[in-house]
Amino acid sequence: MQTSLMIFILITIILIVTGVMIITNLGRKFRNLKIQLKTKEEEIITNRKELTEILESVDKLVEEKVKLVAEQIKESQKKDITLKKALKRSEESNFMKNAFLSNISAEIRTPLNNIIGFASLLEAEISLLENKELFDYAHSISESGDRLLHLLNNIIDISKLEANDMQINLRPCNINNVVANTTQLFVFKANEQKLKLNLTTNEIPFALIDETWLTKVINAILENAIKYTERGFINISTDFSEEKNEILIRIKDTGTGIDPSYIPMIFDPFRQESLGFTKELQGAGLGLPLAKSLVEMMRGRIEIESAKGKGTTVTLFFPNETTALDSKLAQAPSRKQKFKSLQGLEIFIVEDDLMNKIVLYEMTKSLGNVVTAINGDETLRIIEQAFNEKKIFDIMLFDINLPPPWDGIRLMKEVREKWKVYKTIPFVAQTAYAMSGDKERLLEAGFDDYISKPINQQELYSIIKNQLNKI
Repeated sequence: MQTSLMIFILITIILIVTGVMIITNLGRKFRNLKIQLKTKEEEIITNRKELTEILESVDKLVEEKVKLVAEQIKESQKKDITLKKALKRSEESNFMKNAFLSNISAEIRTPLNNIIGFASLLEAEISLLENKELFDYAHSISESGDRLLHLLNNIIDISKLEANDMQINLRPCNINNVVANTTQLFVFKANEQKLKLNLTTNEIPFALIDETWLTKVINAILENAIKYTERGFINISTDFSEEKNEILIRIKDTGTGIDPSYIPMIFDPFRQESLGFTKELQGAGLGLPLAKSLVEMMRGRIEIESAKGKGTTVTLFFPNETTALDSKLAQAPSRKQKFKSLQGLEIFIVEDDLMNKIVLYEMTKSLGNVVTAINGDETLRIIEQAFNEKKIFDIMLFDINLPPPWDGIRLMKEVREKWKVYKTIPFVAQTAYAMSGDKERLLEAGFDDYISKPINQQELYSIIKNQLNKI
């Protein structure tokens, strides 16, 4: 009994000691844990402070970057507006120059024709007197007059092209006949220079061609070929490529040739391969640029292959359209083609004045399909309907003064905001405001160009063509 009590007491003491030790150990661990928690809390506070500082720094950096980008965008917009103004002034100056040249052509041509005519009469009269020296003088006057007339014609034609005042009349045409008739004009000149002039015509389909301008193109190329060929031959041939469905006119000579590095620049008006005081056999540099423009207006293209001392080959390509003369395809050219020749366009006009609307419609109806509206609400309704039918207009002509609550500027911005595709479509403001500050305000507002009332048709065509060619 006493032994059992002692064992019980001993066990109790052991349990108490063990419990005290466990409690003490737990207390120590709790204190350590509390210390660790406090340390972690301090670290969290420190990290939070550092994170706040980093976020503030990032916000500041982002704000600075946003401000910098905004300033760059603003500066870019200023430059864009400045360039637009400069371009508009340049275009207006160019248009006035071309209009001036076209207007005075008759004034120059009339006395020039008189000079050539009287020189020809002098030649005839002096030849009867058998005075060779005087005859040579009269012949030189006649030749110089012919050269001046030829140069004048080319300058006027180039100016008309730049002013969109050149009329192209495309009709089914037998190209072989045009080539043969034009070649015949150069037989005497070729024989005089002891050059062999060969013509080979193959069976080719009819093409939609303006015979007058095709004759001028071939004439310009043959003139160059004879002018720059001292000996050898000039071969003219026609052919048809079934693979590409194209009609070819090829003119190959054995003349002086052209440096390959110069060929990319050969179609620039007034450009010459050699400049300065040693311009041997140089002309005004108008023949090929004029030929290229006329060929492209007839939906063709021109290619040149040449090398110094090895002659030159000029090839004209025209599409075979005999199977499409009565189809919609012949009347619906590609976007690129219609932009070049101003045909088949989708034109949208906003004009609230009835007479002005009629005038604009009559001016532009030959360029394609013209849709008109008299106010902003009707404009938005028409554009939305067209957009749903997957139709996008090519050019937008907006009057500035429209019935409230719209004006041309607000309407233009609304269209571009609502239909993003119109951000790349040219908008032209038509306005009665003639002051330069008012015009520049339209460019700054977002219009691509402007035209003042009363509207000149050729200036309008020039603006439309320039804007579409930028797309």
